[in-house]
Amino acid sequence: RWLGSFDTDEYLVPMGDFKSMGEVADELDETGVKVAVFKSSPAKPRLSLLENPSETEKSDGTFTPTVPADETFLHTYNCNWEQFPRKNDLSHRRKQMYRADYVKLHYVHYSTITVVSQMAEKETIAAKESWLHRYVERHVHEFDEKNEATMLHTKTKVAKNTIMWKTRCRQSSPLSEGHCHVGFPFPSSGDSTKDTKDSQGWGYNCFINDRIEQYWWPKLVEAIASRQNR
Repeated sequence: RWLGSFDTDEYLVPMGDFKSMGEVADELDETGVKVAVFKSSPAKPRLSLLENPSETEKSDGTFTPTVPADETFLHTYNCNWEQFPRKNDLSHRRKQMYRADYVKLHYVHYSTITVVSQMAEKETIAAKESWLHRYVERHVHEFDEKNEATMLHTKTKVAKNTIMWKTRCRQSSPLSEGHCHVGFPFPSSGDSTKDTKDSQGWGYNCFINDRIEQYWWPKLVEAIASRQNR
């Protein structure tokens, strides 16, 4: 019923009481949604879960953020610069899942042709859809990241992302995707407006998604172990 085109570093995460994306899709069907949109912004790898920077450090001070063999990208990169549910993202990075019987042509981030968009005016009105000369999709829904679903984008950070990281990551600066690309999560019990640095002077710059940390990551670890034991 539903399709989507996602990269291997993009994790679809059911939120709220949902236990699978299938359950999420069932609810979308009940409300008449045809296209569902995930917000997206690259997450930061937590320094505490990466291999020791000294293992790959170069003469210019940069290093290659490396996820250890016994860790997962889902866990390591579970640190977004904006707290969930997020208010800011870049529309060109968004991804969609969509009804296969409704979207006729899809291009990476956008539903370019749908059943309704290809109708002429009389057909649209006969189908009891809204007609506009400039088409506007009426059956699209942006996911509620707290109660429905979210997407964690674990885009790999490379050496060039760590230029001057030891200086930048100790500076107090507005929360953003850039500046310091290595993650130092705010304490779950802390106040992001008051607590700005940890005991070692690293500036807090990202937030952990508790649903991923407490529910989905353990399930992933369990699934990996089960497969290895086959």
